[in-house]
Amino acid sequence: MKLFKYILLLIFLVSCEGKTNYKKPENLIPKDQMIDLLTDMHLAIGASSVNNIYSKKSKKYMFLVFEKHKIDSTRFASSNIYYTSNTDEYEEMYDVINKRIEDTRMLYVKESDSIGKKMQDSMRFDRSSKKKKIPR
Repeated sequence: MKLFKYILLLIFLVSCEGKTNYKKPENLIPKDQMIDLLTDMHLAIGASSVNNIYSKKSKKYMFLVFEKHKIDSTRFASSNIYYTSNTDEYEEMYDVINKRIEDTRMLYVKESDSIGKKMQDSMRFDRSSKKKKIPR
């Protein structure tokens, strides 16, 4: 009887291992457009978590992302389910997304470094150009 229970448990565990592949929806978002959409979504999520000048959380920008790409949330959801069921393809997509976000981050880091350097240079110039008053 114990052997039967172990065999039944083994069969149950092996049957749970199956990978579910969803069929391709008829209005599937193309892979390159999905990468653009997910990149913008991640940037929007990041932007909404930053405080503005009044120390309040920013607005939710997700509706703007859908509007930009002319996609509704239902179409995104069905396409996302399809792509997530194909993990290898989804991982490749996220490699591209992560690279794009990192490139964008580095662009802003370089820009802020150059602005900081320009400010330091202008401050140094202002100090050296001031004339000293001669006491009388």
